[in-house]
Amino acid sequence: MRLCLLRRRAAALALALLLAVPALPARAATRQQELQQRADQAREDYEEATRQQEDAEQQIDSTQETISSIEGRVSEVEAQLSSVYTALQQARAELDAANGEAEAARNALAAKQAEFDARMEVARDQLLAMQQLQSGGGIQLLSQVSNLFQLLTFDEVLESLTARNDQLLSELNDQAAQLDAQRQAAEAAAEQARQAQARLEENQAALNATSGQLATALQDANSALTRQQAEAQALAQVTEEARRAYQQATAELDAYARQQNDRYSTPDLTCSLDFGPALAAGTRISCNYGDPDGIDGSHHNGTDFPAAGGTPIYAVADGVVSAARSMPSYGNCVQISHGTADDGRNYATLYAHMSSFTVSEGQTVTKGQVIGYVGNTGDVVGANGGYHLHLELRINGSRTNAMQYIPH
Repeated sequence: MRLCLLRRRAAALALALLLAVPALPARAATRQQELQQRADQAREDYEEATRQQEDAEQQIDSTQETISSIEGRVSEVEAQLSSVYTALQQARAELDAANGEAEAARNALAAKQAEFDARMEVARDQLLAMQQLQSGGGIQLLSQVSNLFQLLTFDEVLESLTARNDQLLSELNDQAAQLDAQRQAAEAAAEQARQAQARLEENQAALNATSGQLATALQDANSALTRQQAEAQALAQVTEEARRAYQQATAELDAYARQQNDRYSTPDLTCSLDFGPALAAGTRISCNYGDPDGIDGSHHNGTDFPAAGGTPIYAVADGVVSAARSMPSYGNCVQISHGTADDGRNYATLYAHMSSFTVSEGQTVTKGQVIGYVGNTGDVVGANGGYHLHLELRINGSRTNAMQYIPH
């Protein structure tokens, strides 16, 4: 999640620099600089640790996506292999059936050929016998004829016998042709089944190779994920240590800032609690107090009002300017100490990211006085980047929701 103002908490806690009074003793200034440097270094360390951890988590996410993709591909290949296996089994069954039909056709053709050959042999013998009769044997048969009927039917019998043999041989030849056509069709079907089986076997071999490659890739990805998760866990520990160091450094700086603020809270400085708006009435809010913010996930310590660059910014109440200078993250800033109210609490306001300011430290200001103009100086990256006013309210040194006291 991109935060409202990245790093603003670290800079916000750097109020020690903002709260320096005129003629600040050298020792206090040195202490202030040391605390600021510690906070800045802790912030940089934490940001770097966070960046490395985010990079590691992105690598883990990428690797997990790769694993999911590979697993999806594995499922696809397994489904394809199952389909190919089923088709291959069917192709083998069809091939066996086609081979059986072809073998049966060949056997039937061979049997028909044997029948044809046998009939041909009988016809050949009969033809030979008739040839012998025509060569002289017929005279001996004619001498045995006892009547005219036998004489007339002799030639008819010979012609009928010849015709019958021709008919039988023709029928056998037609049957053999049909059987041969059946044989050719069965052998063609068997050849197609063999080709289909060969293609399926090639497909199966290719899918098996792909499956092996995917298994290797999945194993490598899981190994990488295990390594990356271990690295991310180690980085998380480093990040947590850096976060604690950062929070400790900023807490020390914040404590020092409150001490510096006490310098401006003289007994005669009182707060009427009659607050007015910091910008023209009706300005909308883009980031509320308490929204997620800060490099360590802490909440937003102020209220953000987007406005055009150069829009006047007003003091929300009478007070003394306790700081007016440029600060990291805050950019051009003004802090006003309003003093102690009848409720016994001390009030101060901070205005950040100004393009420029019109007051100086130690200057007394009144409610509604222009103290500067809206800008985008300092750190204004993130969802709330651009021209806006960052307004903070401190009560007894602690930030609170300014919108509970200041109208807008």
